[in-house]
Amino acid sequence: MLLEQFMEMKSMLQHLQSEIKSLKNPVDDFTSKWVDTYDVMQMLRLSRRSIDNYIKAGKLCPTRINKRNYFSVTQVNSLLRIPEVKPIRTYQEDIWWMAQKINELNEIV
Repeated sequence: MLLEQFMEMKSMLQHLQSEIKSLKNPVDDFTSKWVDTYDVMQMLRLSRRSIDNYIKAGKLCPTRINKRNYFSVTQVNSLLRIPEVKPIRTYQEDIWWMAQKINELNEIV
């Protein structure tokens, strides 16, 4: 009897634990999608003045809440895009490319 009650309490606790984990904290959702000016300064490694210039240029569009600017994380990440660098050719590829160019020049002459 005691063992049955213990097992029942254990299952109830597991159920409560899973329900608690499923609850979402609205503040966590806000902080994962929005950052303030100081965070943007750290992410982009820019000064406050540069952030203001980005706002004036339209590169960043803040949302004003309680006299503070907040920015969408996706918007800030779009400014972090680094252009792709062309892959470096190997020595053999370089020789093959140069041989192709020499053949093209020989055909012209």
